[in-house]
Amino acid sequence: MVGTFWAIVPTLIAVVFALITKEVFVSLFLGIVTGAMLIAHGNPIVAFDTLFNVMADKMGADIIADGDSTKIVGLGNAGILIFILELGILVALMNKSGGTTAFGSLVMSKIKSRKGALLATTSLGSFIFMDDYFNRLAVGTVMRPVTDKYNISRTRLAYIIGSVSVSICILVPISSWAGAITGNISEGIGEGYDAFGLYLRTLLCNFYPILTLLFLFIGSAFDLVPFGMRKFAYTPSDEAPTCTTHVNEKGKPFDLLLPIVVLIALSIVLMLASPYSSETSLVLSGAFTIIFCLLLYLPRKVLSLKNFTDCFTDGFKSVVDVMIILVFAWTLTGVCERLDVASFIRGLTSDMGSAQSLLPAILFVVSMGTAFATGTAWGTFGLIVPLTVPMFDAYSTLQILSIAAVLSGSVFGNQVSPISDSTLLASNVCECEHITFIKAQLPGALLIAAIAFSSFLISGISQLIWLGWVVAAVMFVTLLIFTARKNKKAAAATKSN
Repeated sequence: MVGTFWAIVPTLIAVVFALITKEVFVSLFLGIVTGAMLIAHGNPIVAFDTLFNVMADKMGADIIADGDSTKIVGLGNAGILIFILELGILVALMNKSGGTTAFGSLVMSKIKSRKGALLATTSLGSFIFMDDYFNRLAVGTVMRPVTDKYNISRTRLAYIIGSVSVSICILVPISSWAGAITGNISEGIGEGYDAFGLYLRTLLCNFYPILTLLFLFIGSAFDLVPFGMRKFAYTPSDEAPTCTTHVNEKGKPFDLLLPIVVLIALSIVLMLASPYSSETSLVLSGAFTIIFCLLLYLPRKVLSLKNFTDCFTDGFKSVVDVMIILVFAWTLTGVCERLDVASFIRGLTSDMGSAQSLLPAILFVVSMGTAFATGTAWGTFGLIVPLTVPMFDAYSTLQILSIAAVLSGSVFGNQVSPISDSTLLASNVCECEHITFIKAQLPGALLIAAIAFSSFLISGISQLIWLGWVVAAVMFVTLLIFTARKNKKAAAATKSN
């Protein structure tokens, strides 16, 4: 079972049951138990012992042995959980202070059209680039009342913030994603090579996230509804959404803006100029920003001390579902690692011989499937990038293309998987039905993925990245034209009815 097709069976079970039952918690747990039972050869006691050992390991910090003692070298997944909790608290603070309402009112006064609301949502998401979790929480909370005003459905809002957050974070070198990717490249590149420099070169051909951002900006500017989204793009007239934003007349727009600026600035400074890991830098940034909010709100009596401390409970409640899902998703990934899914994936791409030029396209598809099945982009490129780097000569075109293909495929899977943190947090903060959101965004995402696949295929065969962009440009313009025509026909049919 180890290193064979059985290694991906637990994730397949989790995904299939999530799509059928729409119960993510149960589906994930069923996948975890299945994997644990495979590891334990059917012994339930050993299986549950394995399950909780994997869960504890995945939730913990990165610890190494240092002589007779141990040393924490990074917060790891524990740091991510802490940071998510800090983000929930910060969003609750900005909400209760009235900053969210005040900033939303300011944005609403400047936005005069539906297209303006869409473009503002996409632009704000691109501005918050240092972490995808905070991106989704902040943008979703701020833009929800604005998009509600212009009859933009919560499903489409979730699609925009979910897609922008993962796409922008993997393309910006000073994001938490960049640190993780560089570390994964370092595991396979060997000494004497610049892992960060290699990551920077992949940005030139990371087709899927770049094309996704271009489509979102153009689609927002011209109100182009992606394929599959038309049915869910507008809020039904008999379903007025409920906005949960807190109203505090003392709040000002800067009560939202200043904490965001402080968090971004601290994250950038600590990531670039400190010896801390990316997770530790984010946790420290979140803690200092909460202290900043204390100094910003209490002296002005925007919040009382009791209201301030209440936000800790409110913040935890707002993200507890996401934290549980993440723990389950990480545990599922850990179980698959115990089943040696890496060997199975390696077997899919080995012995290619002269057909190595096809590997970028193949790795793109493999990464798409892996990220979709596991629900984690970080887990996918953490698994596949170290295997991909040694396959080629250092800094060769095929190496750069193949790493970019893994990253692109990971973004796609993270964006559309029903069990990913991206989709779960996006639907949660936008307060829309999760599986409906998944089904609505999938057709459009697959079309962009098809363009990216063609670009990786042509670039790999020719070993010319610019030729891949020529193919991408032609297909992308064609997609825009057909989308515009489809939208026009749908609008005409609506008017005639």
